[in-house]
Amino acid sequence: MNNNKLVSRLVKYKLEIGMSLCFLMPPLGILILIVIGWGKLNSMVNTREKLYVNISTFFFLTLAISAAGAAILERNGTYLLILAMVLGYLGLYLHIKETASLSSISRYQKVMIGGGIYLLLSGSFFQNFYGSNTLLGLVTGTYFIGGSPGETEGRLFGSAYNPNFTAFLLLLVLTFLIARLLKNWRAQGNILLTLLLSFVTCFAIFQTGSRSGIATMFLILLLFLFKASVKYGTVSLAVILLAKDRIIEYFPRDDDILRASLMRKDIWVQAVKIWRENPYFGTTSLGFGEAYAQTGKAAVPHAHNIFLAFFSEYGTFGGLAFLLLFSALLYKFVCLLFLNSKKKLLLNFYLLSFPVVVLTGILDHPLVSPQTALLTVILLGSFDRYTRALGFRERAALNWRRVLLRLHLVTEKPEQYSKTQKNKYKL
Repeated sequence: MNNNKLVSRLVKYKLEIGMSLCFLMPPLGILILIVIGWGKLNSMVNTREKLYVNISTFFFLTLAISAAGAAILERNGTYLLILAMVLGYLGLYLHIKETASLSSISRYQKVMIGGGIYLLLSGSFFQNFYGSNTLLGLVTGTYFIGGSPGETEGRLFGSAYNPNFTAFLLLLVLTFLIARLLKNWRAQGNILLTLLLSFVTCFAIFQTGSRSGIATMFLILLLFLFKASVKYGTVSLAVILLAKDRIIEYFPRDDDILRASLMRKDIWVQAVKIWRENPYFGTTSLGFGEAYAQTGKAAVPHAHNIFLAFFSEYGTFGGLAFLLLFSALLYKFVCLLFLNSKKKLLLNFYLLSFPVVVLTGILDHPLVSPQTALLTVILLGSFDRYTRALGFRERAALNWRRVLLRLHLVTEKPEQYSKTQKNKYKL
């Protein structure tokens, strides 16, 4: 009986277990989340459940087609691994979109916050112990991937294989914490523990040595201050602009910024060339490094820009699908700002986390790692579930009409509108 209870609890919380293992034992956590996705797709096939196609599912389907096309065109069977991975992403997204609730989103936040603390602890205390053995380092995520080992000297990367991936995950954790700060601040709740964890997370982001991560952190904190108080946000923005040169001096490897910028520019130029040589289906994330090596340059694993990465790795179709997804998400966020609803409980949670992907993606490609990508897919699925629960399409359209009417009422003479018209669109 006890065994049955244990199994039922493991099945019930399989998602949270998979997320936790993404930090503790990344390969196992990645496998569990991918299997959850495959299981969802298999269930849909067996029950002949119709696939509801929205922009997000269209995005994943396009990536899957591109990966299959690249495997056939290049006659490389290993590219089918990317196809299997993308299908896992799609299935996981559908699972989250179908089952997400306030309690599951709360558990997601808690797992991510706990994982962020573990990233700091594992990077500070366990790195040498785990990393001394290659196999153990690969299993625990403490083995550096993505360059020469010397590049990580003095940088925190915990169990995420690379300091830049660690910075991305910690930034997501920071947004969850400051969203809680905003909620408790307005409700006059206890904020001491959340404030302490936020400071610790900021410290950990600095320790990663990721310049794009630290710059994103400042922008996220600035957005937080504007959300808390326009006055605080304005004063902070003025201070940052006045002291920007002094702030840059505190950035890690500040003397190397110019050289790093020139390297990024060269990588972007080569990424565009790779896309032009593989315009339809791209190279997949597995083939990008090999394609880059053929240019005669030093090995580079990805394009170091999320937009160029999707075009070069998944071709024109995949790149355009990503631009479509990005545009749709941006549109949703703008509409939500005008949404007058009591259900905006999670707005700050999503509003603060969305810029992390975009801002870090300008100089990097954080989603190239299945570890970071899967945790982001869960965020995307819950956001689409959240906006659907708000009746987003109808309400967003109505709110845009209200905004336009407000502009007309300001610019035109009041007598041109009857009381019936005004009451119809009353704000």
